[in-house]
Amino acid sequence: MDKNLKTKIKNIFLDLDGTTLTSNKEISQKTISILKKMQKEGKTVSIVTGRPVYFAKEEYYKLNCDFPIIGCNGALVYDFKNDKLVYKNPINKNISEQIFQLLVKNNITFLMYTTSEIYGYSRENYQADWFNWLKSSIEKREKQFQFNLTILNSKTKNDFDIKKFDIVKFLVIKSDSQEKDIENIKPELTKFQGVYIIQSQEKVIDIMPEGSSKGYALEVLSKTNNFNLEETLVFGDEQNDVSMFEVAKYSVAMGQSKDVIKEKATFITDSNNDEGIFNFINKYLK
Repeated sequence: MDKNLKTKIKNIFLDLDGTTLTSNKEISQKTISILKKMQKEGKTVSIVTGRPVYFAKEEYYKLNCDFPIIGCNGALVYDFKNDKLVYKNPINKNISEQIFQLLVKNNITFLMYTTSEIYGYSRENYQADWFNWLKSSIEKREKQFQFNLTILNSKTKNDFDIKKFDIVKFLVIKSDSQEKDIENIKPELTKFQGVYIIQSQEKVIDIMPEGSSKGYALEVLSKTNNFNLEETLVFGDEQNDVSMFEVAKYSVAMGQSKDVIKEKATFITDSNNDEGIFNFINKYLK
């Protein structure tokens, strides 16, 4: 462990789900307190998440972030303080339409993230647990942190014109789809030009536009906001965090991460449910 870590690190970037958030989707008070202490000492803090930026706005303000937020695995960068879209990289509209038709045809439960709201699809007469959780999460948020969620089904899907929207990510919900249907679409998804597949959580599959990653967006942000990646520390837990492990000088994998993720990180801390962020910062940066 570098004894001078405290003075070398100027910027801290945090993944949300599985990292900053506990399994109950909360940020512990210890984490909030120690990050605010870091800010008082001159370090900057912000978020790099697979979520769309509007689904992390509350967490952004809870942490009083210093830089714009990176969302949708790097396909969106938004400056909440100036209410300004810094960067977007949507999926080609023709490809989006083809992916939509493939997922619907195979009865897949999935979400589509646009630059301002979420659309979802679920097969007829099925209550998706993920959608129920998402609706509940939105309703629990203060009004200024809420956003629109529209769920389509076999009867309403034809009224949805996907080409009217910039789709920055499809999220396939494996846990609310049948395994045989998931297996059917996997080879088909690899045939689409301009997108790639990555995993941000165990129960989902992310379909992303090529050219977007957390790492690339972090590089973009370092230029627009003039900070040095050699002085940057990132925390993450999943496959979609590896790209930012590769561009930041220092990286920390959460304790519950798979070994393949831990191998890519500079350091390993405790799990997201065991104060992993707090424990690392308290031990090495305080």
